[in-house]
Amino acid sequence: MSGLPPQLPPPPNPALLPVLAAVVYLAAVAALWGFLSLLLDREVVDYPDAGPLLGPGMAVAAGVVTWIALVATRRRRSSWAGAVAAVPLSAAGMLVVAALGYAPVAVPHFALSPFVLGAAALSGITVLVVRGIRAR
Repeated sequence: MSGLPPQLPPPPNPALLPVLAAVVYLAAVAALWGFLSLLLDREVVDYPDAGPLLGPGMAVAAGVVTWIALVATRRRRSSWAGAVAAVPLSAAGMLVVAALGYAPVAVPHFALSPFVLGAAALSGITVLVVRGIRAR
């Protein structure tokens, strides 16, 4: 037997959970968009001249909004307000990127897209699930 005392793990960093949840959200958006693209036989970005970075840019904008919602609801008792706010704000973030990255006339097309609506709903679900994990 060695005379060393047992080592305790370091305390958890409270800023780490929103970052990890936002990264998992981005992976879930990529998976959701892939499944929807296969099921609907439709491209995520229908415009061939939009370029390869418009879709990832929209996803990153939604990921940043989700991260902000997670940080904002970190110390609140209920995360429902943050989850409800994350849904339209993440959709708005994606539409802003679509307007700046491609054209403002494409925003109505993207606003009704199941890809944007699915990613926005997933943002609200992420905020609620992280709150459920943290409550334990």
